[in-house]
Amino acid sequence: MVKGQAGQRPTRREASLAARLRDIVMPPFPEPTGPVRAGFQEWLDEIDDELISSALTLVDALPRAVRALLHADHGAVDELRVATYDVQGRCRHVEEQGFLLLAREAPVAGDLRRLVGILRLILSVDRTAALVRHVAEATDHVDATRMPQEIRTTLEDFAARTVEVLRRGIDAWRQRDGLAVHEVNQLDESVDHLQVHLLAEVREQVTDPAELVLLGLLARYLERIADHGVAFAQHACFAVTGERVDVGRLEP
Repeated sequence: MVKGQAGQRPTRREASLAARLRDIVMPPFPEPTGPVRAGFQEWLDEIDDELISSALTLVDALPRAVRALLHADHGAVDELRVATYDVQGRCRHVEEQGFLLLAREAPVAGDLRRLVGILRLILSVDRTAALVRHVAEATDHVDATRMPQEIRTTLEDFAARTVEVLRRGIDAWRQRDGLAVHEVNQLDESVDHLQVHLLAEVREQVTDPAELVLLGLLARYLERIADHGVAFAQHACFAVTGERVDVGRLEP
């Protein structure tokens, strides 16, 4: 059971983790017929592959969400909603399998770093799925076809660069590229600049309060997705070297 410090009640996050661990049903352990860790690497590879596959689904979904928004394609919103909820379901499966693997095999060294990275990154994928869904659902709240062309163009550039950061971060994790983190962080800084540029254009050209708020939220969603891309590169570096590189501003 996860506990808080002595004399303190567990935090909400700790209580949630404890409940999740309690809900995991441990399968019966068969009598060992070979090496104790037989099948460990295959199991680890499977959940890592599922992590990567789920993340790449969102790399494809984000441009579709932005296109749906800019072209008022309401039909695409439901498809994207289903796709992102499916990704979140896969995230829960990866998380459960990761905890089971941790409990059964007690990995160490590089295997432990890799598994810890998977368990942390699957949360980034889950949050990214929610953010992509928010972008798509904005289509139902604003008619982006009537926005100034300059803002539409900047939003397209912003989204394209965000996708680039996310894809490059995933590639770094998949290839175990421990040196990619600085490159990905530089790409993320360009996303931050586009966010500032978009918000400046919005302040100058948009007068409708609802549109102002929504565009501000969209800028935040895209910036956060890029931050999750940086997280992939950070964990790739940690998995390879055992050292943490403090870049970006990723928040819970």
